[in-house]
Amino acid sequence: MTTGPIHIVDQFDDRSAWDAFVEAHPYGHFFQCWTWGEMQRGLAATPRRIAAVSGGAIRGAVQMLVFEGATRRFAVVPRGPVVDPGDVDAVRALSTVLVEAGRAERASLVRVEPQWDWSEPSVALLESSGFRSAKQWIMPRRTMLVDLRPSLDDIWASFRSNTRNRVRLAGKLGVQVRVGSLDDIPIFEELFEQMTARHGLRRAARETFGLAARAFEGSDTMRLYLAQDGEGGAVVSGIIVFVFGRTATYLWGASSDAPEARRLNPNQLLHWTAMQWAKARGCETYDLFGIPDHDADVLEAEYGRQTGGMWSLYRFKRGFRGTVHRHVGTFDAVLS
Repeated sequence: MTTGPIHIVDQFDDRSAWDAFVEAHPYGHFFQCWTWGEMQRGLAATPRRIAAVSGGAIRGAVQMLVFEGATRRFAVVPRGPVVDPGDVDAVRALSTVLVEAGRAERASLVRVEPQWDWSEPSVALLESSGFRSAKQWIMPRRTMLVDLRPSLDDIWASFRSNTRNRVRLAGKLGVQVRVGSLDDIPIFEELFEQMTARHGLRRAARETFGLAARAFEGSDTMRLYLAQDGEGGAVVSGIIVFVFGRTATYLWGASSDAPEARRLNPNQLLHWTAMQWAKARGCETYDLFGIPDHDADVLEAEYGRQTGGMWSLYRFKRGFRGTVHRHVGTFDAVLS
């Protein structure tokens, strides 16, 4: 860990240095990469990038997104700050400047949701740095992580038998998976709205998917996978996956209300296809991004009885036998 005096650089403007640091950092996340911040301008957010520099090297970084709400301005740091929670001096320095920047932006609060693992010392550090645990959250507190380091055969064998059977069934029924393009985004948008209405989930702004596709186009960092009913048939479901550093993250999924979408069982095949791409890209982890906020033993005891919301997502995701992972959570600094 770098030590020595810390110099804060507000409005950091070296894009290549920023992305190199965030991508290599163990607590880095693509929500903190430069392109994600620029994409958010299309959603009426302004990125503000702050770096803690020591000895000429970045020691910590935070990309704050400032939104103009209907009644107030607020600032959000998705999966950041990007800093080691053990580097107390850097955490405190970034926390102080975050609050100052929030006030300068006339924000009513600054919300941080670090990529850190949950631990009592990390919670105490955030609370002693001017933040308090939030009652609401944007980023899911728990997720399921699939280990991509074993061979493909071993990864496949680790899946629950029902999941493997559904992948095979989709193939037998003629499901075709293809990589979508920018022209396919309207199809995904329509499927996404059908799915969120069906499951009662929170919707992303419709324009988000097109903005992301245009922002990341050409980098092969974001992939849209679409499952269709045979060659040239109707698209029945899709997923969007991001690769950043050693992690692939499944961020959005969508599926049709049509009866054939359920009959074809395309969703397990979509994820297995994405996992193979991610592994080929050098990823070590596939993040299924979001399950109910309970310990693993509670999830296993309750998933058969609970319905609605994220419980249906957990029933699907558990088939890939990932590890339940808990993030440190969501913390707010209330400014007004």
